[in-house]
Amino acid sequence: MKGSKKEIVSIISIVIICCIIMSFVETVIEPVYFVKSIIKVIVFLLLPFLYFKLLNIKIFDKSFSLNKKSIIKLLSLGVFIYMIIIGAYFFTRNIFDYSSLVNSLSADQKASSSQFVFIALYISFCNSFLEEFLFRYISFIQLSKYVKKIVAYLFSSICFSIYHIAMLGSSFPPLLLTLTLIGLAIGGLIFDYVDDKNKSIYPSWIIHMFADFAIMTIWYIYV
Repeated sequence: MKGSKKEIVSIISIVIICCIIMSFVETVIEPVYFVKSIIKVIVFLLLPFLYFKLLNIKIFDKSFSLNKKSIIKLLSLGVFIYMIIIGAYFFTRNIFDYSSLVNSLSADQKASSSQFVFIALYISFCNSFLEEFLFRYISFIQLSKYVKKIVAYLFSSICFSIYHIAMLGSSFPPLLLTLTLIGLAIGGLIFDYVDDKNKSIYPSWIIHMFADFAIMTIWYIYV
């Protein structure tokens, strides 16, 4: 599919810029979690919106329409994903030291146990949407309008995976980090596929949300 060079460059540029800014915030500035959450809303949601607005590129479309009949199907898929992750945790908890991992991650995120509820709700609902908005809607759905779909698939999933190095790099041991990044890239491809198949951003958001529910459940066990 041929597209305007302006749109292609604009989409790729804003995604990379947003990732660089948030990586800098994550690794250099390292603000408290509440402040970082506000910054992420600005960088992952407001910045792309204003950037596209200035370039007169339409950013919202039918990808945000929701068919009520699909809600039960999406929620069922989300519950299935939750059960898979929790099952994988119980299967591997004697292989990986999740307690030290959670403590290290909490320290890196400057998060205390007293903040758990706020963080769990933010990560599960808001953070998952912000990442799906940038990595699925902008990086994949929008980009695929102007380039071959395989390019959008690769760009979206690779950016999604590499971005998480800033958040996980200092917390995860090398082997687990490598497996996680590969898993994130594969997960990104799956997210792209379900959104592509349904022509909507909601399937990947639901999956992402319930995956985060599972991660928060594992975190809660060690809080």
